[in-house]
Amino acid sequence: MSQVAEEGVRPNVMDPYEIGWYIESADEDIYGPVSRKSLRHLLEDKTITPNTLVRHCTQREARPAADQPVIMEHLSLDTKGSVIGDHLAEAWPRKKRDRLALAEGPLPCAWHKRPAVLVCVRCHAPYCGRCQAKPLRKQFFLCRRCQTGVWNRRFAALLLDTMALVYLPSIVVGITLAMIGTGETQLGLVINVLQLFCLILLFLRDSLFGGAGIGKRSAGLRVVQSQDGKTPLTYGQGVVRWLSQFIPIFNLVDAAAAYSDPLMRRYGDRWAGTRVLDSDRKLAKDRYKLARRLIKKGVQPAPQVGMTMEDLARIA
Repeated sequence: MSQVAEEGVRPNVMDPYEIGWYIESADEDIYGPVSRKSLRHLLEDKTITPNTLVRHCTQREARPAADQPVIMEHLSLDTKGSVIGDHLAEAWPRKKRDRLALAEGPLPCAWHKRPAVLVCVRCHAPYCGRCQAKPLRKQFFLCRRCQTGVWNRRFAALLLDTMALVYLPSIVVGITLAMIGTGETQLGLVINVLQLFCLILLFLRDSLFGGAGIGKRSAGLRVVQSQDGKTPLTYGQGVVRWLSQFIPIFNLVDAAAAYSDPLMRRYGDRWAGTRVLDSDRKLAKDRYKLARRLIKKGVQPAPQVGMTMEDLARIA
């Protein structure tokens, strides 16, 4: 991304921690997002304490505010003997406009002419409330564009794999056997055996081809094990992650689940312990495009914003 900055006037380097903070209150409710400036004000007026758990939208888990150096620097707070508890329930604004004021920071949204409130782990874009994935009550790690884009590419990859591995071979073999005068009984038997073989190949395609079948490779996707976020799935995982598609009605719910899940998982992915991520090439390409877009707004994207996509895959 640093190469993009060389094309014109050097812009200001983006600080992702200016925005995108969530606060976990003592009553276990989640408040946010808020900007770092708002978070510091809440600490200074003792609405929350240094012991209050906070999490940046690019971090894996919440930690006490006192253990977040990017928050505590330049603050003169006594962290020794800090009480546990907060007054968020009483102080939190009821009006959407006031909550938005707490969330907005100095970074511009990459897609709209509005202040950003969160940062996307995938494309590294600061984005506004209009770009948030829904439902809003969930804390998504990706912006709506990335969340939707990955799901759409997964669906397109499935269609391509089904056509290439199931329908196309059956059509070609069927036409060929019919042209050479194969009898109907023999033709039907061969087609049935072939379709069974093709279905098995469809279920194991990602395992057979190193984590990405024809469709996923074309769409810039790969399937990895959630234990490390890097190793391609095993043959057993390849079978387990497709069991959910054999359950009537539930298979439709399963197919749509990744769209609204912050970790982009189908139920089959959860059962098998797998995650679908971008290929390195696809991810680098999209981040480069985003960097060019932000440069035009006078912002140089940070080289890294919290966790990597492999870190995201390891979240249970």
